Amino acid sequence: MLKYILVVLTFMMFACTLGQRDAKQNKSVPPAPTNPAAPTGTKETSMPTATIASPTTSPGDLRGIYVDSNAFPISTTDETALTASLGVSGVDGLVLVLGWDGIEHAKGQYDWTTLDQWMRTAVSSGKKVELSIRADYHTPSWLFQPAPDGGGATPLKFSFTRKPTDTTCLSETLAAPWDPTFLMQWNSMLAAVSAHLKSTGTYKTITLLRLTGINKDSDELHLPAESAKVACATDALAVWQQAGYRPSLLLKGWDAITDDFKQSFPDKTFSVAIIASAAPFPAIAEDGSLIKGKVTDHSLPLVTLAAQKFPGHLVIQNNSLYPNEPAQNETIQDAQNLHTLLAFQTNEDIRGQGASCGTSSPGGDRTTPCTDSTFLNELETGIYPLGKSNPLRAKYLEVFALNVNAFPAVILQAHNELLAQP
Repeated sequence: MLKYILVVLTFMMFACTLGQRDAKQNKSVPPAPTNPAAPTGTKETSMPTATIASPTTSPGDLRGIYVDSNAFPISTTDETALTASLGVSGVDGLVLVLGWDGIEHAKGQYDWTTLDQWMRTAVSSGKKVELSIRADYHTPSWLFQPAPDGGGATPLKFSFTRKPTDTTCLSETLAAPWDPTFLMQWNSMLAAVSAHLKSTGTYKTITLLRLTGINKDSDELHLPAESAKVACATDALAVWQQAGYRPSLLLKGWDAITDDFKQSFPDKTFSVAIIASAAPFPAIAEDGSLIKGKVTDHSLPLVTLAAQKFPGHLVIQNNSLYPNEPAQNETIQDAQNLHTLLAFQTNEDIRGQGASCGTSSPGGDRTTPCTDSTFLNELETGIYPLGKSNPLRAKYLEVFALNVNAFPAVILQAHNELLAQP
């Protein structure tokens, strides 16, 4: 009970007292961030920034280029490309992305086939591994079935478009992040994964893990949050209001989820991929009403809690690099203000072909294929997020297999630039 009270107080401190960020992006000492739950124009006061403890151990050498597998199962063609990419000079690691439903087909019954296969591949090729286990539409159906065979969690059904221009919807069934059944089963699954990795001798190959469990359609930290704009879409805000969504409940669920990761992987480093420039969470206030106006940095209380829980062992990253465009501003500021490590992933706008080297601007061309020069520009945007004259550097970059195989010389150059930092 005391722990929960502290969590709620942490949220209330943020919700009541957050202020303006540093617009210059390059300060080490942060001002108070903006209120994630207040409509634009709400009068706010300032407070001291939450204290982040100094790390007691080193996170290890995270530097390098990591190839993202995308969530398994993937096609045979994609598996072949992924295997080939791990042999490219300059590739340092594998982001192994698995769905919860692919690991635990039935309650308490685990299938380690894919995990073991790719852990063996990583070990044999001398690669680091970042492990990511997604919930989102990979949440297993048994979680919502009645006990004892199922979990008995309350199902929340969503349909949404992945991009504003899409006219077809993706459907999924989620549990609320604070649902006690979901939290219990998530904890059990993480414990089983940890125990299995130790039993096979591959636990030490895991360099870091993505903090997941609150996912919409990727391993980024976000939930369905859109009102219905096309015929096939649900009104996510109405679904969340009916489910009793409150920012403090979201934080409570996140606190439990991060505790689960810490319990099962106490000696590891963790990454959290944020979507700071959009609306990653429902615009619902603590009293249950809809927030009017722009909601800024709704992720901040969650990321701050993680930074406090994993001092020196948290990476904040953004998954949308483009050439000739500044790296995502809020991500940089969060990492600086909370004294975490920083990383980036390229975009994956060209489905089946990896990153685009077009533009992220609304209405812009997001399907332009990369060349050697534009892909290097895209990667260096992440390596030097405030420019080469500023000492801030990303610890690692995540890329996709088809780009790695198409631009091996660029990958090696980016690898060398990343490893040139301490």
